[in-house]
Amino acid sequence: MIKNILIFLILLCSAYFFNLAFLPLHLIYLLQFGVTGIMFAVIIIQEIYGKGEAIKHNFKGPIFLIFTGVFLSMIIARAYHNQNYALTIWAQRDMYFYLFYFFLHFLKPDIKDLEKIVLTLGILYAFSYLIQYTIYPVTIFDVRQDVDRGTIRIFIPGGAFMILSLFICLQRFYIRNELRNIFLVLLFLGVVVLTGTRSSLAGMVLVIFYSLVFSRTIRSKYVIYALLVLSLIPIYFLFHDIFIGLMETSVRESQNFQSNIRIRAAKFFLTEFFPNTLAYIFGNGQDHMGSVYGLRVYSYKIFQGFYQSDIGLIGEFSKFGLFYAIGIFWVFFKVFTTRINPEYSYIKYYFLRTFILLFLGTTFTSPPSIATYCIMLYIIDKSMIELKAENHKKEVKVVDEAGPG
Repeated sequence: MIKNILIFLILLCSAYFFNLAFLPLHLIYLLQFGVTGIMFAVIIIQEIYGKGEAIKHNFKGPIFLIFTGVFLSMIIARAYHNQNYALTIWAQRDMYFYLFYFFLHFLKPDIKDLEKIVLTLGILYAFSYLIQYTIYPVTIFDVRQDVDRGTIRIFIPGGAFMILSLFICLQRFYIRNELRNIFLVLLFLGVVVLTGTRSSLAGMVLVIFYSLVFSRTIRSKYVIYALLVLSLIPIYFLFHDIFIGLMETSVRESQNFQSNIRIRAAKFFLTEFFPNTLAYIFGNGQDHMGSVYGLRVYSYKIFQGFYQSDIGLIGEFSKFGLFYAIGIFWVFFKVFTTRINPEYSYIKYYFLRTFILLFLGTTFTSPPSIATYCIMLYIIDKSMIELKAENHKKEVKVVDEAGPG
């Protein structure tokens, strides 16, 4: 119970406690830095003094490569952007949440407990969003909120928990045919629609379609097809104005593709932003507003509309360089090629959606997303052990049935 509460609090901390208006942001930053520091200390102590059976860390290599990119980027930030090491260490504190993967291996929680924690946070996020949406312009979350694309766009951190919860419920519906799971899927999908984010909605729909066509765990595909179609019809009519607003925005931007702000931002951060060739390998580092480097990056946002967070992996590559990018693709490769228990196929659905949206938003650098990835990688590690145990039992059974002769 204690370890579950601890995991819940770490995840909530990674999501900035949803940026509740009464919590000072600097206090949340300090809590996050403290939490990652404690995880680091526990991991080091465990490495030195720990005993007992350990679960194999199949993703240790990619995560070490990600950390290599993060810490090497500090050199370029200091040498070519004149940002001191202390500021960079503080600025890149979000990336330290990758320690959560190793911390989970220290705690060794049960997969079912992790799923319950994620589902609790996913439901909590969905209802928090709906409450804030309903009472707007009164605010209980200190986040960006504006009216656009036929909806009130609210940017509460922690959406990764809800997205993973959606795929967990979808997979459970495929396996168990329990209607309560489809109701939760529709709740989460409704919140995704309310956000007015076209890429997120499109990625979600594509992956759901993929899961329907290629899932091997669906018992009665035709029944599920019918239920999903019948469920999506009221969603369309409920959110008709939002869909119209999204379509109008898409048509408007497609007519002037070359001047699209994301295209121009991607070109800028892949070319002019780098001071030299070495920076492509090491990265430029995470900027901080306490330095000239941070002020310059901030000016790109204000005067040119260039946000590194809007261009996904390209923006992250501009910060952390080649080692980081290789580490990310290594994670994808291992996730997509590793055989896991079909019950946990939601992990591959989540990563497929992430891959589709790889260049359209922050993927591997926001704390809630990082913590969510760490949970899924840990589940894969445990699933591999479960599969090996099942295969061993089958082999023993075959030998027993064959007899001594």
